[in-house]
Amino acid sequence: METTVKERSSVLSRYFTEIREYPLLTKDEEMALADGVKRGDRASLNELIESNLSFVVKVSSEYRNLGLPFEDLLNEGNIGLIEAAHRYDASKGTKFITYAIWWIRKSILKALSEHSNLVRVPSYQMKKVREIRDAEASLRRSLGRAPERGEISTRLSKSVNKIDQVLQFTMREVSLDDKVGKDRDKPIADYLVDPTCSSPENELINRESSSLVGEAMAHLTEQERIVVAYRFGLAGGPPLTLKEIGQKMGISRERVRQVECQAKGRLRKMFAKKRMVKAPAKKPFPVRAVAKTRPTLEH
Repeated sequence: METTVKERSSVLSRYFTEIREYPLLTKDEEMALADGVKRGDRASLNELIESNLSFVVKVSSEYRNLGLPFEDLLNEGNIGLIEAAHRYDASKGTKFITYAIWWIRKSILKALSEHSNLVRVPSYQMKKVREIRDAEASLRRSLGRAPERGEISTRLSKSVNKIDQVLQFTMREVSLDDKVGKDRDKPIADYLVDPTCSSPENELINRESSSLVGEAMAHLTEQERIVVAYRFGLAGGPPLTLKEIGQKMGISRERVRQVECQAKGRLRKMFAKKRMVKAPAKKPFPVRAVAKTRPTLEH
């Protein structure tokens, strides 16, 4: 783990060193490159993008610790930068980075809203969170301490309740397998189960079992169906003893046992036939394909 962190830090350091080598552009140079991009000049597009990569680093750093690794924030910011380079119109007199900053932020916020939370948080909510975090950081610098909710409320002209509502969105990724509880021995997923709802797997098994039982009962005589239903609780009540069934049907306990044995035998035969039908027929061994050959000796 520690090696991985060091490797990532080393890669980022090299990346920062490389992008510092690209010089900043003047407005005239930006206009010339923008014209080249419109003509489909790939070199102009690359130069316009590379000269502004350092701005992506600056914007991405504002969104650290909100649920995505810094490398992912850089990637998303660079995607926004590339989009801006394709759309930039220098004739409007706007400096490129002023135009591109909107696309960079949009791309980063979109990634945060889609990937940093188990439950998707809309991008406009992420913007509200960022606004509160910025106000909190500004007040921390000016006050020399962590600001209170009331002070943040005054700065943003919003009620404390509104701020709390915005900040209720979790800003870190949590796995359903994470252990929680007093002893941290139970995953979060176990607490999300609704005990009042039946399991989909159990419902499927029950449906299939009911269908199979219904099909099997159709092969029995009426007396056999009644005995089996009472014996195994298929009539809606609890399973009954042979004596209880005999009393209900007006027959002896021994007769109930005989009918049950007949029914079971009939069902076993039926299931055996079904297995034979479902089992793939074995192909006969291709006797003709076996050539009888004798080894020959080479002298």
